[in-house]
Order: sequence, then C-alpha cells, then structure tokens
Amino acid sequence: MKEFLKCRACGYIMNKEGAPDICPACGVGSKAFEDYKFNLSEWRRIVISIDIHPIVLHIPQGVSAIIPFFAVLSMILPLHYSVRLTAAVEMLVYLLPLSVFASFITGVFDGKVRFKKITTPALKKKMIVGLVLFAVTSFMLYIQLAGGVEAMLMPIAGLSVAALVLQAILARIGIKLMYAYMPG
Repeated sequence: MKEFLKCRACGYIMNKEGAPDICPACGVGSKAFEDYKFNLSEWRRIVISIDIHPIVLHIPQGVSAIIPFFAVLSMILPLHYSVRLTAAVEMLVYLLPLSVFASFITGVFDGKVRFKKITTPALKKKMIVGLVLFAVTSFMLYIQLAGGVEAMLMPIAGLSVAALVLQAILARIGIKLMYAYMPG
C-alpha cells in the first residue's frame, strides 16, 4: 500500500516514495511534510484521484469562453474569415450543452463517490446551478436552430457569457469540495 505525505503549509498530498525536497505546490521545505493516510477504501481513493469531473468540466468552460470571442471577431474581420468563425460558433453551440451534460453526470458520480450521497447542501446547490447552466446552453442551441447562427450571433454570445458566470459560481462551490470526502 502506498504511503503519502501532506504539506502542513498548504495541504498538498504527495507520494512518500520519491518525495521532493520542497512542496511542489507552495515551495516550503520538506520539514513541513507530515505522514498522511487517506481514510478511504482503495477503490474510492483511486476513483477520486482520477479527477474525472474536474477534467471534464474544463470542456464547457473553454467552449463558453471561445464563443463570444469568435462572435466578436466574426463581426470585425472580412467576410472570408467571418463565415468560418460563424461556422465554428455554430459547431461550438452544438457541443456546449453536450459537454455541460457530461460535466453534470461526472459531477453527480464524483459527489456520490466522495460523499456517499448526493443530497448534501453543497451538492444540491451545485446540481441546481448545473441544471440552470444546462437550460441556458440548451436555449442557446434552440435559438440558433430557430433563428440561424448568423441572425442570433450576439444573443448566443451573451448567453455564452452568462454560461461562464454560472460556471464560475459552480467552480466557487466545487473548489471547496475538491479535497473533502466521507471516510470509509
């Protein structure tokens, strides 16, 4: 079984074998390290350490950030580039609700593994905001399909910014849960 160390200064957890002389996260010396034992089953520790939800949620964050950028560029640049950027926005709007849905599902799974239930106050809050985010991104797709991406470029860009705000709210809640889990 692996042994771990925890930096007392910042809480960073690392393998004891081959531990560095300084904390990779905050840079304090190894005198600040203490033995650490995960109070989790090996299966839960492995699943949590994969970080599938934090990895998957970066997809909609990136897509939401690119959409308004491409929308503005498509209005500024010559027609040749504008057509390509508008097509890119159209494809990204199709991708966004799917990636939000994937983030939601991996978040529910991660919450279930970490806390053994998904009814904690923080997880309920995240699920509500996540459902609002899914509704916003689905509405973006709806207005694109109803009005065409060219005609709806600015509303789509505005909704994409709203999606980024919702994702920031989710991140603020989620960062506090990153290293929390129920023992066992």
